[in-house]
Amino acid sequence: MTMRRAVFAAALLTACAISAPAQVAFAGPPEKKLLEYGWDVPRPSFVADHIREMEQRPFDGLLMRVPEIGQVFVPVKHEIPPAEEAALERIEWDRFTDNFLMMYAASEMDWFSDSDWEAVLHNVGQVARAARIGRCAGVCFDCEPYGNNPWHYPSQAHADEYSFAQFEAKVRERGAQFVDAIEAEMEAPVIHTFFLTTLHGIMNAARAGSAEERAEILRDYSYGLYNAFVNGMLDGMDPDTVLTDGNEPAYYYHDRAAYFSVYHYIRQTALGAIAPENRRTYRAQVQVAQALYVDQLFGLRSGAFESHYMTPEERAQWFEHNTYWALYTSDRYVWLYSEKMNWWTDTDIPPGLEQAVINARARLAAGEPMTIDADAIWQAAHERMQAEIQANLQHRSARVRRQPTSLAGSFTGNTNVPPVVDGHRDDLGWTYATELEPFLPRYAATADLSASTIAHVTFDDRALYVAVRCQEPEMEALEVVGSRRDDDVWLGDSIDLFVQRAAGEPYYHVIVNPANVVWDARHTDVTGDTSWDPELKTATLMGDDFWNVEIALPWAAMDWEPPERGETLRANICRQRRPGRELSAWSQVVTGFVEPGSFGTWEF
Repeated sequence: MTMRRAVFAAALLTACAISAPAQVAFAGPPEKKLLEYGWDVPRPSFVADHIREMEQRPFDGLLMRVPEIGQVFVPVKHEIPPAEEAALERIEWDRFTDNFLMMYAASEMDWFSDSDWEAVLHNVGQVARAARIGRCAGVCFDCEPYGNNPWHYPSQAHADEYSFAQFEAKVRERGAQFVDAIEAEMEAPVIHTFFLTTLHGIMNAARAGSAEERAEILRDYSYGLYNAFVNGMLDGMDPDTVLTDGNEPAYYYHDRAAYFSVYHYIRQTALGAIAPENRRTYRAQVQVAQALYVDQLFGLRSGAFESHYMTPEERAQWFEHNTYWALYTSDRYVWLYSEKMNWWTDTDIPPGLEQAVINARARLAAGEPMTIDADAIWQAAHERMQAEIQANLQHRSARVRRQPTSLAGSFTGNTNVPPVVDGHRDDLGWTYATELEPFLPRYAATADLSASTIAHVTFDDRALYVAVRCQEPEMEALEVVGSRRDDDVWLGDSIDLFVQRAAGEPYYHVIVNPANVVWDARHTDVTGDTSWDPELKTATLMGDDFWNVEIALPWAAMDWEPPERGETLRANICRQRRPGRELSAWSQVVTGFVEPGSFGTWEF
């Protein structure tokens, strides 16, 4: 070592010794806040009268609603009711430090109408003003449209005049105006959302390989324009404004890994959906929030869910586990949602719920580890649920007729005249097809189907032929998602076909939407390999109160020989109906369609 380097090194060591503290005090975990929201959402007038009792619950804040001003995406100006304004002024907060006022996204406005948006921005300002009067931390924007959808590009006014890119530009402009209207009324607001980047289509767009692929994903997606609105909000945000991603999908988590995975997604992967010029703002001002769903975890929902097969003690343990990890993996906020109970009137609160929240919060504050294995509880309940379901599920079977040999065919060498795949179902070939029993609602559905579905199946040496007629009393409300092969057509109205040689073997899956856009995959497990793109033939037809699908799936596309007489396949045909939010199937399914255990049997 040279003399100069030795002197420099000694000086550096001396400086470090002088400046280094003797001990770094542990500051504890970041402060976390638990918010309450649900069908028990109160008005400010209720809160003002009952705040002392309400603050006995184990929360740090709540979401309130003033219904008269909550719907902001409308072309009519709303004003804060005087009684609610007075109530906001007289609320005396103590323990509830972080409170929010709701606004909703159901739309009656036109993105391109400046006059409509003058009213919208007035309404947004009224909600923000009310939040300021009530000394709230900010506003909560629920982007889920309980009414007309402002985010679905094909259903917007002027969609036939402006391209998707032009719509994105306008919606992004409106997003910046939206934030400006809030910031004009509130200093350093928190804009809490239930979704920001954790919607399925936006997650796919974030992972897209190019801007063109991203646009293809979003163009027909039901929330496709929301991503532009998010970027607009980032465009307009002041440096002290905070935006949260509430990650509503956390409703259904049962292991801690899911919380860490989504945290990484929101913090890193989601940047793929964010404009490059906004990524610095996103990193600095977007916070990860998490969600808890009481009804799901405590068995209060109708249908078949794992929580129905747990003891009350196990449900409380699951909730304690999820509360702990939701708080642990949030930057600040966790919101707790319920529909079947009311915290504020002490109505129908599940036994063990409140103590589970208290236990989780105390354990986290003390820096103690979570020892409850909720995944093991869930897996055991899942096995019990599956055993009961399989004992009661309607597994169907049918004998599928072959296309008959034609007299003309005996001279030409052709053995049959196959059905014409044109969507009409009116040629001779379909008259020989087997008519399957009408579709059933999924297992434990609480209502009968409001639209019937009938399928016909036949075959020859070349292909399997399927025709499906979907009755639809609300044709104008069809949701058609996707424009090219292997787009997410299953997010809208669609028909699914599954075929499998035998249980445990790979199976083949074809989905067709009303616009005859196809998604297809070969499954070796739950995940499908969409590189399987067979030369199948499909057609659709839309009528006044129905739509048809026809499919010709060649045996060769699956590397199968045509079935011999008496041979069987495992199969199912399913329908997603978006207007009625109905899932139905020929052979009954439990929760979704990709359920090989629910396939029926076709004998040829």
